[in-house]
Amino acid sequence: MDSPGPVGSQVPEKNGSAKLNGCGERKSSAASGNVASGNVAALLEEEETAVCPPQQGYRRSLLRSVVLYPLAALPLGLGLLLAYWLPCQWLRLTCYPAPLDQASHVIVTDLDGKDRVERVLSFEVAGWGLSDSESSEEDSHFESVNESVTILPGTQVVRYFVHRHLRYLYDPEREKFVLLRCDYSCSSLHDMRGGLGTWEQQDRLLHYGPNAIDVPVKPYHVLLVEEVLHPFYIFQIVAVAFWMADDYYYYSATVFFISSLSLIISLVQTRRHLQQLHDMVATSCTVTVLRDGREIREVRSESLVPGDVLVVPPTGMMMPCDAALLTGSAIVNEAMLTGESVPVTKTPLPHDTAHDPAPLYEPNRYKRHTLFSGTQVIQTRFYANSAVLAVVVRTGFSTAKGGMVRSILFPKPLNMKFYADAMKFVLVLGMLALAGFVYTLAVELSKGYQVKSTILRAFDVITIVVPPALPAALTVGTVYALSRLRKQQIYCISPQRVNLCGEIQLVCFDKTGTLTTDSLDIYGVKPVYRQSFGPLVAQPSRLEHGPLLHGMATCHSLTSINGQLTGDPLDLKMFQATGWSLQEPPGEDPNRFDSVITTIVRPSALPTSPDDITQEGGLELGVLRQFTFSSDLQRMSVLVRALPTSDPKLLQVYVKGAPETIRRLCKPESVPADFFETLTSLTQQGLRVLAVGHRTIHMPWHKAERVQRDAVECDLTFAGLLVMQNKLKPVTTPTITTLLAADIRTVMVTGDNLLTAVSVARECGMVASRHLVVLLKVELNPLKLPLVSYHLLGEGQDTAQLITSATFSYGDRVDQPSSPLLGNQEEEEEVVVDRPFHLAVDGKNFAIIREHCPELFQRLLVRGTVFARMSPNQKAQLVTSLMDVGYAVAMCGDGANDCGALKSAHAGISLSDTEASIASPFTSKVPNISCVPKVIREGRAALVTSFSVFKFMALYSLTEFLSAAILYSYDSNLGDFQYLYVDLVLILAFAFVMGFTGPYPRLVKRRPPCTLAGVNVLLSLCVQVILLVLFQLAALFYLQSESWYVPLVPNINSENIVCSENTAIFVVSTFQYVGLAVALSTGAPYRRPLFTNYWFMLCLVVLLPANIYLTLAPADWWPWLWRRIQLRPPPSLLFRVGLVELGLLYCVLTYFLEGYILSSEWIRRILHTVQCRKAPESSYKHILAGIEPEWPPYEAEGITVHV
Repeated sequence: MDSPGPVGSQVPEKNGSAKLNGCGERKSSAASGNVASGNVAALLEEEETAVCPPQQGYRRSLLRSVVLYPLAALPLGLGLLLAYWLPCQWLRLTCYPAPLDQASHVIVTDLDGKDRVERVLSFEVAGWGLSDSESSEEDSHFESVNESVTILPGTQVVRYFVHRHLRYLYDPEREKFVLLRCDYSCSSLHDMRGGLGTWEQQDRLLHYGPNAIDVPVKPYHVLLVEEVLHPFYIFQIVAVAFWMADDYYYYSATVFFISSLSLIISLVQTRRHLQQLHDMVATSCTVTVLRDGREIREVRSESLVPGDVLVVPPTGMMMPCDAALLTGSAIVNEAMLTGESVPVTKTPLPHDTAHDPAPLYEPNRYKRHTLFSGTQVIQTRFYANSAVLAVVVRTGFSTAKGGMVRSILFPKPLNMKFYADAMKFVLVLGMLALAGFVYTLAVELSKGYQVKSTILRAFDVITIVVPPALPAALTVGTVYALSRLRKQQIYCISPQRVNLCGEIQLVCFDKTGTLTTDSLDIYGVKPVYRQSFGPLVAQPSRLEHGPLLHGMATCHSLTSINGQLTGDPLDLKMFQATGWSLQEPPGEDPNRFDSVITTIVRPSALPTSPDDITQEGGLELGVLRQFTFSSDLQRMSVLVRALPTSDPKLLQVYVKGAPETIRRLCKPESVPADFFETLTSLTQQGLRVLAVGHRTIHMPWHKAERVQRDAVECDLTFAGLLVMQNKLKPVTTPTITTLLAADIRTVMVTGDNLLTAVSVARECGMVASRHLVVLLKVELNPLKLPLVSYHLLGEGQDTAQLITSATFSYGDRVDQPSSPLLGNQEEEEEVVVDRPFHLAVDGKNFAIIREHCPELFQRLLVRGTVFARMSPNQKAQLVTSLMDVGYAVAMCGDGANDCGALKSAHAGISLSDTEASIASPFTSKVPNISCVPKVIREGRAALVTSFSVFKFMALYSLTEFLSAAILYSYDSNLGDFQYLYVDLVLILAFAFVMGFTGPYPRLVKRRPPCTLAGVNVLLSLCVQVILLVLFQLAALFYLQSESWYVPLVPNINSENIVCSENTAIFVVSTFQYVGLAVALSTGAPYRRPLFTNYWFMLCLVVLLPANIYLTLAPADWWPWLWRRIQLRPPPSLLFRVGLVELGLLYCVLTYFLEGYILSSEWIRRILHTVQCRKAPESSYKHILAGIEPEWPPYEAEGITVHV
């Protein structure tokens, strides 16, 4: 069979209904819409990838290049350096705009708004085209539109570029570069069983490239050049050069040594991490494929292309690509991608469905039929002599594993106020440095100093005001926080998110496995007899042979691996409770099916009477086919044949799933009348409930093999309920209590039943015992207008009745006032009107509210606590929506269904310890939610430390700037070793030990500030600057008041460093640095007390006495020290003591102001009043402020009020 050609051909459309996609496959526009998503495949793909991102084409201009390159290289290569830093602007200067089909370079705009330059490449292939005059029976892809693929003479040039490891090919029809994808219908994938031709495989290999996830590991010299060209190192190189020219040999040599050491460490770590990632994701193996009409060949995995047909061996294999399973079944361990350690069963891809005769294949939609790259196939099963075949659909970085790697290489940009404000503040410091530069030039030149010395001294001002060590110092708090988290078995792959954890206002929790235990205990079953529920049977093994028992024994995905039953824990508990045994297909080869039976189950004990052996359920039941569980459908089913049987066409269908779903699929007359009352009474006790339905059908095997699940999962007879108990983990309630006490909102997002979730929320304290729970339900009338119903749930966990409800037309106004949350009028006086309430909603109503009721959706976001029956995609949508209204959101979950939400949240915390945790910024090896407050506490400590270090570095640079400015006015300056002592001994020591202070053991309600532009931060900086100026001027005036003081007579040919003015300013400033370090290292309420930081205290007890010694020591003590450090000790001991007292007074005063005055509650209230904020800043606060006191509205039960 010949498949259509690759992208690059211009394909005519008929009636605008079809177009050529990335594989040359016709793609119906109707089928190309959004399909069911929200599973692990979608989560591991890179959401930021655009199919056709904004593009601008450019072509090289020889004239511009000849003119601009020499000009850029002239001023010491500064222009070329700017070109390296600003590639898009340089490309626009040296190139001219050109059509994309002629462009040599393309500027691509990502979804994050950043422009990137990509080079356009090309290759030649044989011509392809479509002809309406010819028809091809071979190519069923185009049969419906009577078109065929023909080979055109000559060759064709295909243009493409690679962006973020994905290929974009030029589409002449769109006149743009389009993401290369491989989109097929399910039927067309089945038609590819014969494999590709050799020539076609080579052609596709040119288009798709090798099937390899190759993380480039750059050599050291390339990394060195890239690192050295970073603005930080360029600034340091220029600064060292100027310091050397200004005779600061020791200082410049020390800075150069430290910077070089830091650079070497950074290079080694970067290359080591790249090498580790390269080794972790690299996969290369020999695979068996079908080529040239089912000819079996062994090839390297790198040569696989979409359309290749893999032969999956019975003993399994590590999947090198994404492939759709065509025949047989496979047991796969997907722990690397999903985090689920339980193997899953993959079944063949269906041909079509009743609702969609030609469904477009999507890994999201058909995950149960897809073998994902990086997963381990444990074993396969096949029928008769047929091999297990899978067709390759995605290769390389386009696979699920490739998307996960791309998310690591190109993480989402974080929008942090702190770092944005830090850059703005550095810009302000730069402007101040520029002003100091101009001031120094003017003063020095007016006094007749040489131009060279004047320029060097002026440049000193810039290096003083903008500290080169600032970027490294800002990471101190994060580095130490990560180290402390690792000791608590919490790991992080995105260090930038640690500071974000300090801003968390809301935490979303999954329920099963997160709040509750993974294991489920069977509570009992409630069989149905004559359309009525029977009593609860605590031991299902004692059930009579019938639909409920047989459904529990067969409707599962368990399999036997090396004699051990494995599968979903729920299925395992359910099957074990029946007391039955499971047998794999008989024969010497356990992977071969000589019959159509895949699994046989039988009772462990023989029936006690012949009456137990019925046509409906004999001694053995053989599972013919399994429709695996779908989180979107909320059910699974099996086709079963009783053994032995006289009628091989007589099949039983057993369906297991959510009770509401099974009820809709059952005949109404078979559902007990008290279904909802029974279900509510069970779920409000926190029990997990599943329902079982069944039906009998007559169908031969060859039809059963191809029948769609929609055709058999209907007209069921309700069989009964399976009730399980899922207990809370011991740490759940204390952790929820801790978060709520800290005013951190908690939300439950689960796929379980709504009432079960509400019960668990009450049990763990997420919903207080006296709080009200309001269930939201929305229905669309024939005009597609939503009708909103509000249902007040009872308080007690054993209360099943609906207290009151009311229905409203969304969007209308209130015609008459109504009392909130009222029951019967006689009880109106007993109802507490202002009691807190929580909204609860299920996934179905969540989707309707999100689409049709925007105002109600916003209120749901700020008052919703329980979100149940949520699909994985809806979980991610909820997290994103909460972030959109201004919440800083954390998400904590344990399974694959949470991966999307974990990636979307500001702080995703996975409780899974498998490789899939790579999709989450944080991973806890301790599988409970106690990690959440730990991460938040460390985040707060790291954020406060970052603030403290930044303020310390900023004030240090301003202190040094003030010292230099004052000394410049006396024609003096700080000496080489003085700069060395301040920058490398005092500043670096304190800056790098500040982060050792651990987090405060208790979470408080008040969150730390998240912006440097806040009034309290700016007030602190201004007050500290004023103190710095006053005390340095005080030292100078104190000096000038002494009788022995002799003013400096400047020497125009000297630096005039050794003088009394220099000594007074320098020794006082050393105390100021120590005082700032202590004042800005305050403890509670975000960090532990300062004395718990032993490294800081060691620096303090060493450096403070050192400063005192430098001030008090007379000139005849260690004279070489004074010469080296260029100090002139004052002759008066009393004066020296006065300088010490002045320095210590500053330390005490700045600590008192920073720790007690500026951080006090009354100062905060004054600042809040000064800001005159009439409206809240965050969107969610606007929404909360706009909720009326009488909302949500209620009337007496049974009354419908239209508002």
